[in-house]
Amino acid sequence: MQAPLRGHLGGAVIPRAAAILASGGVAVLPTDTLYGFHCVASNGEAVERIRALKGRGTGEGFILLVSDIGMAGSVVARWPGASKALLESIWPAPLTAILPGRRLLDQALAPRGSVAVRVPALSELRTLIRRLGEPVVSTSVNLSGGLPLATISEVRRQFPGLEAYVSQRGRRSGAPSTIVDFTSRNPRLIRAGVYPWPSRA
Repeated sequence: MQAPLRGHLGGAVIPRAAAILASGGVAVLPTDTLYGFHCVASNGEAVERIRALKGRGTGEGFILLVSDIGMAGSVVARWPGASKALLESIWPAPLTAILPGRRLLDQALAPRGSVAVRVPALSELRTLIRRLGEPVVSTSVNLSGGLPLATISEVRRQFPGLEAYVSQRGRRSGAPSTIVDFTSRNPRLIRAGVYPWPSRA
């Protein structure tokens, strides 16, 4: 069995991590806030593997990370009200937007017809997603209902056998991304997080 990819997100690690994801692997990567399980959104088996790792119910969706608002348009069916202009002024940032999802999206990615999408502030993560050319599933590294793990050593102990454990210098923030529902004309805060809401953008 090949040793998992390790190291800091950047340089030669980015193309290697992208290759792992493109081949259907699951990688632990840093995000703007927490360490997360990641896979390409187009690989249903990898998505379900992440669900099993977390012990998560089938009715719950996952956040999709995209490289820019153009890629977001590949999974968003429409932009209610002024949501597109507002998000263009905010992203990249640790703010996750819930928006109407395209009808062809898998139920695992767009439960109840809506999709959670974010352009991450972490530039190395955007570079990786751009290299893949498609959205990436992202969810915190923890058992469902448990506290997110803050260090790679904790992640390796609790979730052995993954294809990549990629770190970022310094501890991840203990707070998650802010989640705002943009599916209607008036945005509604779903989860308070590291990005202040209402937005100052």
